[in-house]
Amino acid sequence: MFHGEFVHAYLMTAPGEIVRSQVPDPVCQPDEVLLETEAVSICSTDVSYFRGHLFPDAWPIIPGHEYVGRVLEVGSRLKGAVEPGERICYWGQTDFGGMADYRALRPLFPGQRGMETTWYTERNFYDADQAAAVVLPDSIPSDLATIIEPLTSVLRSLLLNPPKPGDNCVVLGCGPSALLAVQVLDRCLGAGSVTVLDRNDARMEVACRYGAARSFNTESQAAELDTFVHEHHDQYADYVFDALPHIDSPVDGRKDIRESAMGLLRPGGTYVLYGATAVPQMFNTWMILAKGLKLRSTPFDVRQFPMTRSAHVASVALRLIETGLVDARPLVTTRVQLEDEDGVRRGFTAYGQGASMKTSMLGKGILPGAPEGWETAEEIGVPA
Repeated sequence: MFHGEFVHAYLMTAPGEIVRSQVPDPVCQPDEVLLETEAVSICSTDVSYFRGHLFPDAWPIIPGHEYVGRVLEVGSRLKGAVEPGERICYWGQTDFGGMADYRALRPLFPGQRGMETTWYTERNFYDADQAAAVVLPDSIPSDLATIIEPLTSVLRSLLLNPPKPGDNCVVLGCGPSALLAVQVLDRCLGAGSVTVLDRNDARMEVACRYGAARSFNTESQAAELDTFVHEHHDQYADYVFDALPHIDSPVDGRKDIRESAMGLLRPGGTYVLYGATAVPQMFNTWMILAKGLKLRSTPFDVRQFPMTRSAHVASVALRLIETGLVDARPLVTTRVQLEDEDGVRRGFTAYGQGASMKTSMLGKGILPGAPEGWETAEEIGVPA
């Protein structure tokens, strides 16, 4: 036993309600590891539950899944797969459990066979009992290692639905996942160019520094964007990556951002839906039919995309961040201690404001900052 009868965790009891409370001490089962939290970053999925755009099967939930933890205990069935003292991060689909001092996890490492079992979520897909996990090298600080999880999500989508080399690509949104997608499209998949659409000038500036060649603010540059679409006669782009989990329908007669993106696509172009929300969203079906657009997505359902495959994708995400081919630094713009309840709440309420990206919540004894060789977001010039 490494801690007490109860541990601290953040309970989200309803949309807009989150409080640090005590929950029962997690117990390490034979197919689990017990982890002490080193860092967990706030994800747009966590915020979607907070804002009422996603709904769990039941409240309360412990949010948090962009997670790094140090192994305290290894279940008997996992002996040899991981050792106490090692750090791991994971990719899973249940979205819950990370914002706690300790957590138990059923990991599935790359190449580990015969471990994956499934269950029906009541959210219209089958999930695995296990999460795709990788062991971290000491060279990556824990706050930045949390970015391996969203990068795994982006890679799952782009690798299953890739553009062709030389394609002109459009990315919707300039949030953290979009910024990762811009880097992968530009640096790894040979995009001809990347254009970003958003309404946040500060975030668009960051996207342009990290690979986007052109940007349009869909509010302040709406007329310019319409003119640009018209001048190219619906034949500017080959590929759209929609990283917007939720948008409200326009109320002033202006085009929806998704309609503008479809207007940029060539006939037969590919539209990849990445962001997830339970709130119905508006799509221009005429544009889809008139241009014969191909709608694509990567399934959550593990019958279509097994967790064993996601474990290999997570290992690729780790290598991309470890080598610096994908830069994680601009995605972590705020750091707070996990026990700082006011700071954690601000991470939820202020999410998406200005150029801010992610709030990384650090566990006990984990100090803000990065080791030698890893500059902070501020040091590389990400605007506040």
